[in-house]
Amino acid sequence: MLATIIAFQIPEGDQSLGGARFDRTAIQTALASRDLWVYGVSLLGGYGAYFTTSQLFTEYATLERHFASSSGGLLSALILLAGIPGSVLGGYWAHRSRNLRMFVVGPLIVVAALLVLIPVVPAGALWALGIGIGFFLIFGFAPWLTVPARVCNIEHQYVGTATGLMITLAAIGGFFIPIIFGHLVSHTSFDTGWVFLAIVSFVFALLGLAGRNPVAVSERAHLDTSMG
Repeated sequence: MLATIIAFQIPEGDQSLGGARFDRTAIQTALASRDLWVYGVSLLGGYGAYFTTSQLFTEYATLERHFASSSGGLLSALILLAGIPGSVLGGYWAHRSRNLRMFVVGPLIVVAALLVLIPVVPAGALWALGIGIGFFLIFGFAPWLTVPARVCNIEHQYVGTATGLMITLAAIGGFFIPIIFGHLVSHTSFDTGWVFLAIVSFVFALLGLAGRNPVAVSERAHLDTSMG
């Protein structure tokens, strides 16, 4: 943050990036965008599952799979660290594709598939599953953050507010899904909890299929202009 404060310079020709007054227009612009709601809700399940896994995978690995405490802690750490290359590669490839929806929904479905495998794979395979969950969730998160600008065509000065709406929707999953997971585990088993995470990740990811791609938005705008 300190480096950003010191080094950030407003690009020439777009002074709006230097900051804008937060007003009713910013809120209305965000709330009125259908695609912000669609994509925001689509991450609700996956984000909740990711948050739950990163926090409780150590407990599962040590109690149920008899990992050493140090190995269990490393397993959870790798889930988070795997997101670093995931974010870089996800953003790089999504930026070069007009099918943004595929880069948001696809990784969430992969995460769901990896979650449902947790109860049935050998203990050694948990390393690969944990790394895969961390990698693919953040792989899709990077393109997801570009939805306000690329899909919704929201002006630069309002992108922060629009992104805030999406993150708020996803954060609902980060609050409620761990609670439900804990309830299921305490009354049934960890296996039931992992299946639950897989289901909610998959179901909410499918809602993202209703979101539009940047190409579709551009074509619609061109059509509206022609008709006008």
